[in-house]
Amino acid sequence: MALTITSSSYAGEHAGLYISAALKQAKSLDFLTVRENVNYKEVVNKVAGANLVKDRSCDFNENSATLTLTESVLEVEPFQVNIDVCKKTLLSDWAYNQQDDFVAYAVSYLADSIADSVETSIWQGNTSTSGQFNGIPTGSMTSSSASAAYTAANIIANLQTLVADIPSNVYMADDLYIYMNKKTYRFYLSAISALSAFPFNHMGQYTPEFEGVKIAVCPGIADNRMYAGTRSNIFFGTSLSSDLTEIRVLDMADLDGSDNIRMVAKWTAGVQVGVASDFVLQS
Repeated sequence: MALTITSSSYAGEHAGLYISAALKQAKSLDFLTVRENVNYKEVVNKVAGANLVKDRSCDFNENSATLTLTESVLEVEPFQVNIDVCKKTLLSDWAYNQQDDFVAYAVSYLADSIADSVETSIWQGNTSTSGQFNGIPTGSMTSSSASAAYTAANIIANLQTLVADIPSNVYMADDLYIYMNKKTYRFYLSAISALSAFPFNHMGQYTPEFEGVKIAVCPGIADNRMYAGTRSNIFFGTSLSSDLTEIRVLDMADLDGSDNIRMVAKWTAGVQVGVASDFVLQS
């Protein structure tokens, strides 16, 4: 029996569910603050106060107290996937998996590509490259110098340098993370597994951390580069509930006689840091 697909179009909220699932396969989003209703631009406000608490008196003196408002703009860019896939390519896998919703199964083929694109763009993206948005701005971040290209032999020393360079107002925050890629994390595991006192046999219960700072393993980070900062200070924006987000799955048989399925996905994405000086970049 031939496979027949009713051409489907999902827009707005329903599309957001599919796109959200695809985006959230990007591992870095577990360690970022996600803003899901950014249609174009959103101002990220950071407020810092100084000398606000005073001894009680009858006077009003605002001159010695300061309240500083820092603004960063989170801007999302539109992206799309437009592909033709032969029914034969998907039919056997779909039947084997015994899934009722073929549209959902077809869309899942897009998820990995979308997630990989988002993961890379967060840390290394350049909007001049098609399919990428600008990665996190590093120009004003606190600088930390690595001794050399990371290896298992020097990763501990480089991590110590990175932690020492974390601003004191950020250090010990509940959502503070060291961000590194899989290659760097492998060096770290190799280094700590060489320590006889490390309970390597309990790795199943091990929470990745260094000197009390949690480690976030983010595949999109470039080699020989680590970051340290708080989750509440780095923002990923997208729009999951607007006309900018949609998924279409079209059976082309009735239109051109082919055995192709045309799949279209549209979404938006962008990333920004609130207070750059509170984020540390080691390279």
